[in-house]
Amino acid sequence: MTIVLHRFPLSHFSEKARAALDFKGLDYRIVEHRPGPEQIAIYRLSGQRKLPVIEHDGTVVADSTEIALYLERTFPDRPRLLPEDPSARLEVLALEAQLDDSLGRCAPLVWMRHALRDERYIDALGAAMPPLVSVGLRALAAVVPLAEARLGPIQRRLDDAESTVRATLADLCARLETSRYLVGDEPSLADIAAVTLVHLFKFPPSQQLFRPALAGASVHSIAEHPDLARFFEFRDGFYRDHLH
Repeated sequence: MTIVLHRFPLSHFSEKARAALDFKGLDYRIVEHRPGPEQIAIYRLSGQRKLPVIEHDGTVVADSTEIALYLERTFPDRPRLLPEDPSARLEVLALEAQLDDSLGRCAPLVWMRHALRDERYIDALGAAMPPLVSVGLRALAAVVPLAEARLGPIQRRLDDAESTVRATLADLCARLETSRYLVGDEPSLADIAAVTLVHLFKFPPSQQLFRPALAGASVHSIAEHPDLARFFEFRDGFYRDHLH
């Protein structure tokens, strides 16, 4: 039975689950949802309102990490998401959890701060959206910097989020100086988490991108920063070699 992936199109956690399916070489189809009333259907399906969620042979699994672990248990003969070596396996799971907490939590805030100041990114995103959404993006782009400048708590929260994202990406760059992948010389769930949780900073040339015109659009102050170049080169290569 083909696996059904329910996702929010711009969700980095949804992209993480999709990448796990891709990495395993599994057949799947995507059902797109929008935040709001459509989440009632997700609640009826899974008992909670967040995405991603997958359906497979009568089993429903929510949460990107739980989906990846389910795929690893259910399809052990496919490329492995977790190493067989116990110590390496623990390292992969620990790094994946750390990335969920740092990039997963903070990347959307940093994206909002920088993307809405980047005309090239706004142009690319707007061109891939319906006209009303495009107009709304530009209105938001005008409001957010003003709110940040006038409201100290918002600015401090964004500063903290940006420090976390940049420190995390710098750590990943350092890891890649000593090994081919983030944990050793074989790809793993840690790599999938890292390359997908930066989804909003640079859209990959994926066949499953919700708007093909967005491929390559990036937040230049993050994705093209020279201090982070090693990681984004790795990200592009990982998509090319392991994902669709």
